[in-house]
Amino acid sequence: MEKAVNMPASEWYNDPEYWNANRSFIWSGKRIEMSETAASKIAELLGMKPGDSILDMACGFGRHSLAFSKHGYSVTGVDLNPDFIQEATQKAADSGLDARFICADMREYVESDSFDSITIMYNSFGYFPDPEDDRKVLENCLLSLKPGGSLLLQVVSRDSCMRSRNSKRFRYWHEEENGSIRLEEAVANDDWTWNTTRWIILEGAERREYTYGMRLYDSSELGDLLSSVGFSGIKAFGNLSGEPYGSDAHHIVLCAQKPADPLTSL
Repeated sequence: MEKAVNMPASEWYNDPEYWNANRSFIWSGKRIEMSETAASKIAELLGMKPGDSILDMACGFGRHSLAFSKHGYSVTGVDLNPDFIQEATQKAADSGLDARFICADMREYVESDSFDSITIMYNSFGYFPDPEDDRKVLENCLLSLKPGGSLLLQVVSRDSCMRSRNSKRFRYWHEEENGSIRLEEAVANDDWTWNTTRWIILEGAERREYTYGMRLYDSSELGDLLSSVGFSGIKAFGNLSGEPYGSDAHHIVLCAQKPADPLTSL
């Protein structure tokens, strides 16, 4: 009998040590280099216009935010990690970019009717054990968008997780560039709606362990959730290039709109 799924420590996502210790693994140099290309694809997918305002929710250290700013958009980045916010703010200042960064919880942050677009990128959604917190995040996004504004949400798909594993429990090891060894154990619950990942990092005689978790969605569930919150025009894609979503896609990219104000759309 397989062991039960262990939930990660409460608010693991609010632990600076987790992000510092795993940063280069989560965001490889290649992934960071792709940020400007990703920003261009997002702008095209959402039909963004020069000068549009965009909120990069869970922006981290600003890799997409700074790219959007370089393209001439009015950028706000929000993240819970104060170190990331400080880093992004400094990078913007050093590059002469007009972007603002705010340290805030995505479950609480709202700027009513303020943004033409909002992005939640690269698996930054579904961290909270209570699914109502996911709904709250999307409700906040709806409030923060201008009427007719667009949301882009990117998450790993449940189908992808199920397809890449022989069982609900998956283990592998990875040798990092500095010579340390990373052991990974990922465990999904019975209905594949939650995944908990444990990383053990071995570096010489030192052993460190970190655990994180996230809710797994399929495209129809996410679409239903967005619709129930009040979004419309929901479309699912398999990548940022706008290719149709299929069961072989690794990520789900969902685009949705806040309904336009009927008085201004006449």
